[in-house]
Amino acid sequence: MTSSPRTILLLDADLERRASTARTLLGYDVSVLVAGDVGTAQALVRHHRPSAIVLDSFFLSVNDLRERLYIHGLNVDTPFVVLADDKEPLAGTDIPYGVISRPLTDAGVRSLLAIQGLPIVGETPPLVQPVAPQPSLLYALPHEYRTPLTDIIGQASYLHGHATDSDPDEIRELSAEILGAARRLLRTTDNFLMYAQIETLAESPLHVERMRQVTTREPAMVIYDAAVQRSLAHQRQQDLTLGLDIEGVAVTMMEQHLDKVATELIDNALYFSRPGTPVTFTATATEHDVTFTVRDHGVGMHEHEVLQVGAYRQFRRKTQEQQGIGLGLIIAKRLVELHGGTFTISSALGLGTSITFTVPRAA
Repeated sequence: MTSSPRTILLLDADLERRASTARTLLGYDVSVLVAGDVGTAQALVRHHRPSAIVLDSFFLSVNDLRERLYIHGLNVDTPFVVLADDKEPLAGTDIPYGVISRPLTDAGVRSLLAIQGLPIVGETPPLVQPVAPQPSLLYALPHEYRTPLTDIIGQASYLHGHATDSDPDEIRELSAEILGAARRLLRTTDNFLMYAQIETLAESPLHVERMRQVTTREPAMVIYDAAVQRSLAHQRQQDLTLGLDIEGVAVTMMEQHLDKVATELIDNALYFSRPGTPVTFTATATEHDVTFTVRDHGVGMHEHEVLQVGAYRQFRRKTQEQQGIGLGLIIAKRLVELHGGTFTISSALGLGTSITFTVPRAA
C-alpha cells in the first residue's frame, strides 16, 4: 500500500464539479484521487493512503462513511473536510475538522493544507525550536503497532463479513494486504528488540570494544545484497543505482549490523520517494574510513526533524504512514556511532534527503 503526505481523496458525485475542484488542488502540488461514490472511494483507500478526505456535503447523509473507509485501511486520524455552499445549513453537523466553502479558493486550499500540517508551496515553513531527546519509546510503541494492526483488522473484518460473496481474486488481494501488514508488524517488533539490544550494548564499554574488533571483509557484497532485496520489495530495481568503489576494502563493523544500516537507509529512500525518481548508494574509501552515501529525491525532512533524529520520534504522523523513518533511522545512526563512525543527514523538504555515514577501515 502506498502513501503520500500530499494525497487527497476527493469524494463528489458531480463530475464537472469534481474535475474543477481536482484541477484547483493540483495547482498546489497536491496529488488528487477522485471518486464519485463510496464504493470507488473504498477501492482507492485500499490501494492508497490519502492524507485527507475532501467530500461534498451530500455524502454527510451516508451512514457510517468514516467507518466504511476505515475498514479498507484508512488511518483513523485522517481528517475529513466538507466542501459546501455558504447557504447550506451545516452548523449543527458533526464534521471532523470542519467545512471549507465552495468553490474552492486559494484561502480554502491553504486552510486544507494547514489542517494537514503541510507547508504551502512558495512559503517558508515556520521555524520550530529543536526538541531535546527524550526517552519516548513506551509512548511510541502503540503508535508503531497501530497502523499495521488497523490494516489487518480492517481487511480481515471485510473478509469475515463478505466471505460468501467475495470472488477468489478479491480474497487473494485482501489476504495479500493482510500478509503485508503482518510482515510490517513483525519488522516493527524486530526493530524494537534491536533498539533495546543496542541501548543495552551501549551501556557496556567492554561490549562496545569487542564489537568494534569484528571485521566485515566484503562490505560491498553486504550493501549489494541489501540493495537488491529492498529494491525488489519496492519493485523499483530500475530506480536504484550503486557505486561501490571499495573492492577489497574491509571495515570494522559487524556484517549483520552493516546489513541492518544499509537495509534501513535504502528502505527509507525508496519508501519516501516516488517511483521513477533516482536513489543512489555510493561508497568510497579513504586512508582511515569508508564513506557511504544514500541519496534520494523524495519528500525530504524539515530542519527540526533532522535535529530530532537523536531522540525516538515519528515525523508527520498525521500525514504519512511510518515504515521506518522513525525507529529504523535511529537504529542505523546508533549502530554506526557504536562502531566508531559518523552519521550525517542533509535534507530539504520536497527535494530529498542525503545520508552520509563513515565506518573505520580494518587494519
